[in-house]
Amino acid sequence: MYKKIILFVLVVLAVLFLYAAYGRKDLTLSKEYVKEKYRLPNSKFINWNGTEIHYTESGKGFPILMIHGFGGSGRDFIILDSLLNDKYKVFRIDLPGFGLSDFPVQTETTPDYIKVYDAYFSFLLDTLNIDSCYVMGNSLGGLMSWNLTVKHPDVVKKLVLFNSAGYDMKEVVETATNARYLKSDFAQLFLKKGVPVFLTKKGMNKILYSDSLKTEERAQRFNDFWNRKGNMQQILSMVSSEQYLDQNLIKEVKCPTLIFWGKYDKVINKKYAARFHADIKNSQLIMYDSCGHVPMLERPMDVQRDVLKFLTQ
Repeated sequence: MYKKIILFVLVVLAVLFLYAAYGRKDLTLSKEYVKEKYRLPNSKFINWNGTEIHYTESGKGFPILMIHGFGGSGRDFIILDSLLNDKYKVFRIDLPGFGLSDFPVQTETTPDYIKVYDAYFSFLLDTLNIDSCYVMGNSLGGLMSWNLTVKHPDVVKKLVLFNSAGYDMKEVVETATNARYLKSDFAQLFLKKGVPVFLTKKGMNKILYSDSLKTEERAQRFNDFWNRKGNMQQILSMVSSEQYLDQNLIKEVKCPTLIFWGKYDKVINKKYAARFHADIKNSQLIMYDSCGHVPMLERPMDVQRDVLKFLTQ
């Protein structure tokens, strides 16, 4: 009897596996479709290493570079952009392999992501003629922001971090992405046909504190960006690569720094806020209640007030 039950369960699992991997609809979207659907009036596309990368530019004044987090896009900063671009020139970028930006063709199976992104930011600073700026980053974008500050201390005059990555990265990546499952053969095979929107909504529940922000429109946009041809492959590759920056570099940040954190962040624990504050000597820390992983999206008016105070000090 038990053998029959076990056999039945195995057969069911095998059928589900075959359907998930081969039988279900391919959700991958063409780059052209996603580009036309989500490009903005101020979208700009430029060539980098034979691929197309996307950014937006708005306003006038001293430049601010805004860098989104893992799985996100420059749209995560669109509200804060609108609240600051009457005083500053704002650049919102899509990192290579996210949003509307391609990842450059690599000969290696697993690229050296640290070198690729260092080269990307050097290219951006040069191409956009940015020799002095403020930098803001969320999550993975926060990690890239403080690293950019360390690599280009003469360029970055002030730094703003939103729930930044940087410490205990293997643990953080596991919490954020369930990496051990994403690395499995089944997940790799399943996600070749794209991400179902219900999984995207599950991810939004982890990122956002307020239910009012978990809209169908936002879930669909996240889902479309993840399913844009090439994006999911890069996301999976980055998770599997286990390439992490040396967290000791955080202590080398010298410019004035404002650290934001959402008290109810389920992606990067709030305990790391105090570590950033301790390691970056010239820093301030603001902890928001009723807020999760993306304060600039969840508390934009409060962020505007606090950022303007910091930038004009």
